[in-house]
Amino acid sequence: MKYFVVIAVLIVLPFVFLSAEPSSSLGDILPNLILEGDDGSSANGEKWYSSVLQDKITLLVYFDPDKKSKADTFLPALEAFERDLDFDQFQIILIVNTKATWIPKVMIKKLLKSQIDKYPKRSYVFDYKSVLVEKWGLIDDEHNILVLNKESKIIYNHTVEWDKEELLTLDSLIRSLVKSR
Repeated sequence: MKYFVVIAVLIVLPFVFLSAEPSSSLGDILPNLILEGDDGSSANGEKWYSSVLQDKITLLVYFDPDKKSKADTFLPALEAFERDLDFDQFQIILIVNTKATWIPKVMIKKLLKSQIDKYPKRSYVFDYKSVLVEKWGLIDDEHNILVLNKESKIIYNHTVEWDKEELLTLDSLIRSLVKSR
C-alpha cells in the first residue's frame, strides 16, 4: 500500500506543477470576461468589462499589493507614458489582485484613492478572487506586465524583476506602437 501511494504521488505531482504554469503567452488573445460582485469591480465599484482592452494599445499591470517594491523601478516608466503618449490610442490598466494579499480590501481601496486622484489616466480594477489568474493564466502573487495590441493579443509579457534593459525594451515597444502627442 505504501508503494502505491508513493507511485500515485510521483505520477500526479508533475501534473500539479504543469498546471501551475501560466497559460497566457505571447500571441494569445485574452478572452473577454466581466468582474462584478464578489469577483471584483472597477475602482468606482461598477462592473469591469475586459472588452475595454480592445481598440487601444494597452499596458496591463496585474499585481499583488504585497510586492510593491517590485514595481518601484517600473513606476517612472508609467509616469513617462502618461506624460508623452496619446491616450486616444493607449491606456494603462492596473488590476489589484486582492486575494494575493493579507491587506484588507477596504485598506487597499483607501490607499489607492490618492493614486486614482493623482494619476487620472490610469484605470484601476480589483480582482477579489484571483479570477484573472485562472481565466487568463497569469502568475499569482506576482506582478504581471502585459502589453496588448488593439485585438487584446499579448505582444509583451514580463513577470520578473525589472532591469534597465528590460525597461528600455518595454519603453521602445510601447512608443513604437503609440504615437506621441
